[in-house]
Amino acid sequence: MSALAWRPARAPIDAFLDWGAQAHGSTRPLALMRIALAVLTFVRFGAELSLYQGDSLSFLLLGVAFFALVTMMLVGYMAQAACAGVAIMLATMYFYMGHVLGQPGWGAHHIYILLAGVSLLALSPCGRSYSVDRYRELMRGRETPERRPLWAQRLIALQLGALYFWTAVDKTNWSFLSGERLEQAFTWTYTGRALEPLLAMGPLLPALAVVVVLVEYALAFAIFVRPWRAFVLPMGLALHATFYVLLPVNTYSATMMALYLALLDPDAAHRFLDRMQGHGVPAHRL
Repeated sequence: MSALAWRPARAPIDAFLDWGAQAHGSTRPLALMRIALAVLTFVRFGAELSLYQGDSLSFLLLGVAFFALVTMMLVGYMAQAACAGVAIMLATMYFYMGHVLGQPGWGAHHIYILLAGVSLLALSPCGRSYSVDRYRELMRGRETPERRPLWAQRLIALQLGALYFWTAVDKTNWSFLSGERLEQAFTWTYTGRALEPLLAMGPLLPALAVVVVLVEYALAFAIFVRPWRAFVLPMGLALHATFYVLLPVNTYSATMMALYLALLDPDAAHRFLDRMQGHGVPAHRL
């Protein structure tokens, strides 16, 4: 029997390590995630931390640090250090200002997922693409390969799966499945609004509640199954787009959609972006 006639089956742990700790690929999805989360951080906190809001020296210093670090994160200047600084500020806002001081909205779940995403980006080579860091290296004539270790991107994907699972567990009770919790949210949101008649549609809210829980349980596992992603990822994006337009959870929904970049095949995304940017296309056809 020739040496090629038999190959031992790969151990599941080897396949998992290839996907996780030993994964390598293009850093472009990470860079796009860095830019998207920087924009979301600006949108969420920019007005509240603007210098005209400052009523103390510490608040002014926080505002200056915020705008400096988030701008560095956005343009990719000292990208990993900038992400680490933004993560520290978000942690301060979430834990101290939100939970210790009780400042409304600063201890909300959407701040937590933003904090988690930025913290994991700080561990990733998110400045290897679409960044001032890369431009400076190119100007110095240095090689700047975009193919780097991606274990931090895999952690972001696992964070998404864990979030879906535990939010579904939190909703697996009669108060949610009966539509009661949705009715409370809709009453607060729609009373006096054009869509207030939705509250009178008895079976609608329980049906929506059951669908949301089933979809979240499914997404917790299905986002990791490569053959299913062509269907699963649009379903998840549609779920968050629906949340965005129906409920006041815009930061959470937009952050989740940005983190979906962690689920893309990085090399396939790289090739797609090359085609979109016209690389390899003759100049007269651009």
